[in-house]
Amino acid sequence: DLHMPNMDGYQLTKAIRSSNTGTKNKPIIALTANALKGEMEHCRSIGMDDYLSKPVQLEDLQATLEKYLKICKSRADTITPVTEMSSAVVPVDIQILKELIGDDPEMIRELLQEYRDNAATTSKDLHTAFQAGQWTIVGSTAHKLKSSSRSVGAMALGELCAKVEQAGKANDAKTLETLLPTFDEEMAKVEAHLESLHQQEKIKEEDK
Repeated sequence: DLHMPNMDGYQLTKAIRSSNTGTKNKPIIALTANALKGEMEHCRSIGMDDYLSKPVQLEDLQATLEKYLKICKSRADTITPVTEMSSAVVPVDIQILKELIGDDPEMIRELLQEYRDNAATTSKDLHTAFQAGQWTIVGSTAHKLKSSSRSVGAMALGELCAKVEQAGKANDAKTLETLLPTFDEEMAKVEAHLESLHQQEKIKEEDK
């Protein structure tokens, strides 16, 4: 974050890049609401690798992280079975999101709320396309939700979206008709789980 207290993102980047602790080649990505002209160039000039402005889209966050975390592929392969097992227990495994962005409660709340809003809209768009017989659009719409769902830890929904995407691309109306009720059920589970988390956060805030 470019505007952290005490030491801001610019100062932190300079400190990391000037250190001798083996971190010179570590990727650093700016995340800020200060989307001013020339900000990206400024960030890169002091040693940052990339720049994202708030509110960040989950798809953009995922694409950027995947771009710079290819060097950690072996580690990702190691932890995948764990996340798959844990995601089978709950509709949304928040730990997956935490592994992507860190354990910042405020950022997690923002991203989950953005996901909920986008997922609701995308689901409506998907059904509209299905009712209109626009199978290819159904597939491309499911693709968008697939990526964001996997990013926040809604793995079961992400897998369903992948199947809907494939059926849509293949113009397979019969398979889509079979998949959509299951898709709706999983969407409802994800929404209910996220609402439960939201209510828990509200209670915590009220107790402070």
